[in-house]
Amino acid sequence: MSVSIEGRRSVCGICGFVGTDRPGMIEGMTELLVHRGPDDSGTFAASDPALGPVRLGHRRLSIIDLSGGHQPMSTQDGLYTIVFNGEIYNYRELRDDLAKNGVSFSTESDTEVLLRLYEMEGPDCLSRLNGMFAFAVYCRRNHELFVARDRIGIKPLYYMEQGSAFYFASEAKALLRYVDFDPVINPHAIQNYLALRYVPGHTGIIQQIRRLGPGEYLHLKDGRVHRETWWLPPPGELSSSPGESECLEELAELMERSVSRRLISDVSFGAYLSGGLDSSLIVALMTRLQNSPVKTFSVGFDYEHDELTEAAATAELLGCDHHEVACRAEDVRLLPEIVYHSDDPMGDAINIPMYQLAREAKKEVTVILTGEGADEVFAGYLFHKVMWAAGVYRKVLPRALRQWVIQPMLSIAPASLLNIAFKYPAYLGRRGKRKALDYLDLVGNGTLDEGYRHLISLFDARDTQDMYTREFRESLASTPECWTPPADPAGTEFDQMIRLQFGHWLPDNMLMRNDKMSMASAVEGRVPYLDHEVVEFALRLRKRNKLRGFTGKYLLRRLAEKELPRDTAQRKKMPFYVPIEKYFQQQSFVDLMNDLLSDSSVKSRGIFDPGAVAGLRSALNANEFMLVKQVYSLMVLELWFRTFVDRQV
Repeated sequence: MSVSIEGRRSVCGICGFVGTDRPGMIEGMTELLVHRGPDDSGTFAASDPALGPVRLGHRRLSIIDLSGGHQPMSTQDGLYTIVFNGEIYNYRELRDDLAKNGVSFSTESDTEVLLRLYEMEGPDCLSRLNGMFAFAVYCRRNHELFVARDRIGIKPLYYMEQGSAFYFASEAKALLRYVDFDPVINPHAIQNYLALRYVPGHTGIIQQIRRLGPGEYLHLKDGRVHRETWWLPPPGELSSSPGESECLEELAELMERSVSRRLISDVSFGAYLSGGLDSSLIVALMTRLQNSPVKTFSVGFDYEHDELTEAAATAELLGCDHHEVACRAEDVRLLPEIVYHSDDPMGDAINIPMYQLAREAKKEVTVILTGEGADEVFAGYLFHKVMWAAGVYRKVLPRALRQWVIQPMLSIAPASLLNIAFKYPAYLGRRGKRKALDYLDLVGNGTLDEGYRHLISLFDARDTQDMYTREFRESLASTPECWTPPADPAGTEFDQMIRLQFGHWLPDNMLMRNDKMSMASAVEGRVPYLDHEVVEFALRLRKRNKLRGFTGKYLLRRLAEKELPRDTAQRKKMPFYVPIEKYFQQQSFVDLMNDLLSDSSVKSRGIFDPGAVAGLRSALNANEFMLVKQVYSLMVLELWFRTFVDRQV
């Protein structure tokens, strides 16, 4: 057994494999994660009589115990070795508990606490952790490898099985680069990407590479991999939920504790500030909990609907050290870098400003607190209101009235009415109107999940029926579906709607983006609203404390009124919208589109009909929001193929 540690320049990333080896492989995988961990690196090597060669690698971004906490870390007797990515926020309490039981420590790091806790309790230790994490422990005593991911899926983890060999890494590119295999494309993953603009579930577009799901762990022992779920979102509101004032008091305590825990750091930290409720409340709590001005970072797009003005006003009110970042059409030059760091295709243009925000924030801070998760757990999105209203619509109005009166009337109404109804910053157009009418059909005939997926989807069956090539259709028909939405019938329909987001929207989209875009610049993003204590509390709240009428995040707004001016606390939610339709008017963007989606490029890829894609490109002149987003998502998909399959970039 050997351990090597070298201090180097570059955020936390882990990797490893068992059952195989070749010279330089673990060092190469570790080095490929250098952008995640600029401060330290290390590798571990052992030969296990049951597992065969065992190799672990780690790149470290130092946050706590800057001089200690080197990884891979082993117990004194060498029976347990860990590589760990993330933060355990309650590690001090856990350390005290372990010390009372006679456990001694040689560092001040949360890594050692996690290692010793696993040594004492095994997988049962997971329920005691408050934090974000993906980690692997090699147990020499039991000849096994244990790999786990946090409850919500804040930190990613990919893995592969290949014969008797098992590989894992924080990023898929480490597996693609160093594991010898021929990638098999999963057609259903491509179809899911077109619908959602991200790839949901355990299996990505490359079929051999899988993701460990949120709240899951793996055991590798006796040549077999066992995957288990150790946490699920609680089933819904309590039958005897306390009153509003008691709930408000408990939420205040939970949020203050959550933010306070996330301020534990030996390096500088700040916050993203949009000017909306979620990030403003986080910054207000940070301001109250620390003595120095909070460093805040906002992004703008040089158009009338961005929130720079509101963010600057909030920053001034709270006495922040405020920084603004401009995102412009010419920043399309960053798209190859962004796709590389994303690992999976992510077709939402929001990745561009998020990448830029992290890059600029790194000049000032190493840790960033963000507002992700508030909309999901407290029902802040438009689709929450739409789905709730649709449920009332279905229950109150007879089917005949809906089918023969209301829907025909809406079908002849001008598309511009949608913009008035939804106050969206872009023109929804005819395709947006058609999508709304299709949803009304689903309200009476489809499942809750089908309605949810329709509302958040980009391409649906109506869009793709003429887009695919014959060969790709045959591939879809002959390949079994790799992912089905998790069934979760407990609780009310509203409860089910909220929990649906934990199946894929949060771990595979929101949190994946938050991790990949921040880690690309060695910035650690922390998400106070997704502290599991806050999540479990929020999911058990009555609907009226989350969505009251058409006001979302009701209780959170009440809390914000205690920390912020009322107009900020009650500010209507605006989508964090990238004006991509304006970018397509710039020649640099058009040139990139013409390259990625040329007839020859589309034809050689073999997925889409070149004529159908050319039709989408020509329809951009209509400036319809849905069409623009569809073209952008196709550009990202082709760039992803060139980067990870063709390896041109």
